[in-house]
Amino acid sequence: MAILTGRYGQVLWDPAGTTPVAIISLNKWVGNFTQEYEDVTCFLDPNRVYIPSLPNREGTVGGFWNSAELAIFEAAESPTPGKLELIPNNTEPTFKWTGLAYMDRSIDCSLQAPTVTGTWKAAGPFLLEGGV
Repeated sequence: MAILTGRYGQVLWDPAGTTPVAIISLNKWVGNFTQEYEDVTCFLDPNRVYIPSLPNREGTVGGFWNSAELAIFEAAESPTPGKLELIPNNTEPTFKWTGLAYMDRSIDCSLQAPTVTGTWKAAGPFLLEGGV
């Protein structure tokens, strides 16, 4: 097992859902792969009892405004999901989370370099390839 820096992380996107390309000027992504649980506690149970429901797949991306790269803004305008790939370190490109996703975005412009952020939500199976 190798511990690698996130310096070589990547976010790739393709609106057609076929061949994603890197979105430049991003420096952060977060994947929230949480599990929902349903409370099935009954009378006389000594504590709360839960069963797993559907897993959630959503997250965020972030970086800097770059007028030469508008993919995150175009993705947010699309009424259909595109293919999203999240790679923790591109020196191990076979380890990635991938699937169809909807994107949203925002921009924060102040006296500092303008930053962009986006949220994504799975639009179908969003799975880890090359791992678990």
